[in-house]
Amino acid sequence: MKTILQIFCASVLVSAAMIAIQAQSTGPTGPTPAERQRGIDPDIEQRQRDMRLLDRSMKAREEGGKPAKPRDPKVVMAEITEDFTRIQIVNNDLGEAASGPAPLNLEFVIKSTAELVDRTKRLGENLGRPEPEKGSTPPKLEPLTNLGELKHALAKLDDLITEFIHNPLFTDAHTRNAELFVKARRGLVEIGELSAHIKKNTEELSKAAKPSP
Repeated sequence: MKTILQIFCASVLVSAAMIAIQAQSTGPTGPTPAERQRGIDPDIEQRQRDMRLLDRSMKAREEGGKPAKPRDPKVVMAEITEDFTRIQIVNNDLGEAASGPAPLNLEFVIKSTAELVDRTKRLGENLGRPEPEKGSTPPKLEPLTNLGELKHALAKLDDLITEFIHNPLFTDAHTRNAELFVKARRGLVEIGELSAHIKKNTEELSKAAKPSP
């Protein structure tokens, strides 16, 4: 139960990070007058239903290994907010570098994707790794042999990150949906895998571009 509550609190903090970056906000909504008259709070009822759904979705993770040592919820939420914010900032910087008039700085790409790998790893650990879909196979990532292919991969990375951060689970503090939660975790895995792929291939491109001694 503590894990589920941490996730809901983290969702609120991540929404705050989203607002700080994009200067967007949404107003709170409450029960209708008729619902208040009947003494029903649909927000609380929905929260209870979603907590049960999330609890079922995370049982496999909790039962699959040794119980994790309890962590301070404030520390966990601070890490989630920091990683969520930095992923957006790093992605924006990469986009500007890839689309700008100056030649693409390969060392900057290596450094930035390395940070994305670290951030997505920690964020994934805090949110929980998703269960693999039945019959699914990881997409094959083709080698990046030139700057054109590298920029195309960076554009794909930008699409993945944009889709991830615009998940209603993060943009709307009133959204609590188990399917969106699973989608967010799977999207995070894709971001981490592509970031690692870009980093590795950029390192090879950088070595090839250096003159032989």
